[in-house]
Amino acid sequence: MILGNIKEIKKTYAPKALLRFLLAVIFLSAGIFRILNFSVAELEMKNLQLPHFLSYLLIIFEIIIGIFLFLGRYLKNVYSLLIGFLSLALLWGLIIDGDHIARQAGELFIFKTTALDFFMHLVFLVILISLYLDAEAEE
Repeated sequence: MILGNIKEIKKTYAPKALLRFLLAVIFLSAGIFRILNFSVAELEMKNLQLPHFLSYLLIIFEIIIGIFLFLGRYLKNVYSLLIGFLSLALLWGLIIDGDHIARQAGELFIFKTTALDFFMHLVFLVILISLYLDAEAEE
């Protein structure tokens, strides 16, 4: 009976662990990318109409968040920070360039062989696999 419960727990949490691991990879690689391409990070802040010193804070934030996600530590706090961070980033994007975003909304439905489209479809695949595994655990 106990062994069955352990298997059920593993089935239930495996998709969540996979998503957490992928988020860790995303944030760690983003921080490392910005370190190796700091001029791009500064240009990003300039294009977002934000002060360049935020590049440093963003790098530190991404690496620390990535490490905590990878280690599975302080997850509720990390998730809260990420929800706030991503919400503000999306809101800021709409504020400074909402018209441009709206004009290009049709790109969502056309697959192009760009890194962005590839990554977006990879995220869709991971979400679908996670949902499938969750549904399988419920049956």
